[in-house]
Amino acid sequence: MSSLVGRVALVTGSTQGLGEGIARRLARAGARVVLNGRSAEKGPRVLEAVRALGADAEFVAADVGTPDGAAAAVRTAVERFGRLDILVNNAQVVPPLFDSLDPAADGAFDAALRSGLNASLWTCRAAVPAMRAVGGGRIVNLASINGAFGSRYGAAYNATKEGIRGLTRTLANEWGHWGITVNVILPSGVSPAYEAFYRDDPKKADAVAKLNPLRRHGRAEDDIGAAVLGLVGDDARFVTGQSLFVDGGSQLLGLPQLHSLPSGAAT
Repeated sequence: MSSLVGRVALVTGSTQGLGEGIARRLARAGARVVLNGRSAEKGPRVLEAVRALGADAEFVAADVGTPDGAAAAVRTAVERFGRLDILVNNAQVVPPLFDSLDPAADGAFDAALRSGLNASLWTCRAAVPAMRAVGGGRIVNLASINGAFGSRYGAAYNATKEGIRGLTRTLANEWGHWGITVNVILPSGVSPAYEAFYRDDPKKADAVAKLNPLRRHGRAEDDIGAAVLGLVGDDARFVTGQSLFVDGGSQLLGLPQLHSLPSGAAT
């Protein structure tokens, strides 16, 4: 297993789901971890869980969907641990489904872009001085197979996630000379949003899992977290600007178009 002893990692949106799993995996590898979420109420539970792994950890309640919140999250890492080596941009509001012709989708776009694409830019920008101070760094952004395959009625989320892929490639190109690598993963794993989508039909969730070549759902810590760990370790020092599908092979088959709106809502 890659060792991150001596490294400091900030994982945004890490009070639950995939973000928490990623944070736990980095902590197990020896990183000191800064956890982040908008809600101060969720922080103590995940902070206690990560510290129980033997890791030095801190929590910062900050909305990284604002420039000030993004800067505060990075500042907490530097002030608490004296450096920042790793940034994982996981925070993202998942908007409701809308037909793209529905004007109500405009608000969903604003929320999705601010919390995902803008937040990724703002946290990356805030992290650069700290990473340059230690001779480089590792940034991993999260996109989505929904965006890659254009799942129905999710234009706001999908456009945001594909925008993050474009941002990732550009930042990799601009910041590589500082020793900063920037990559993106497209995960398929169990998260609160995923569970909510299938809450009324758990059998469908099992059926969907069996569609991918590995015949199961991704696990937040063991699968998604492990992929992030691989990208932020020393062995990936020459990997940048890449999109890595972490989805059990789902991209080989194309994404099942499962999203639907209430009867009569779709055009």
